[in-house]
Amino acid sequence: MIILVCIAGYSAYKYTYKSHKSITEKEVVFSGSTAHFLEKVKTGGAKWQDVVVALNGKITSIGEKGITLDHNTYCQFKNSTALTHLKEGQHIAVKGRMIGYDDLLEEIKLDQTLIK
Repeated sequence: MIILVCIAGYSAYKYTYKSHKSITEKEVVFSGSTAHFLEKVKTGGAKWQDVVVALNGKITSIGEKGITLDHNTYCQFKNSTALTHLKEGQHIAVKGRMIGYDDLLEEIKLDQTLIK
């Protein structure tokens, strides 16, 4: 009986605390330009929440922890050292998880962003 309780407890622990997939392992749901993705989000924003997207665009600003593409997509990086070689006006492709849409600023927000 004790062995069964231990096995059940261990199984429950492993199921509850299973490791998360990294952004590199997750499947891309949308791939395209930031402008095209913005239009899709405006018409059905809730279904795009917490999905992985691959976007391309021009860097319009560089901040301390991320960049803005085409004035409408903020990409937050896990590692800020990735920002050191980027320049405004540069065209890049990124992969990240959509965490929200600010309808006031009409800005998409991505986290865990990687440069492709």
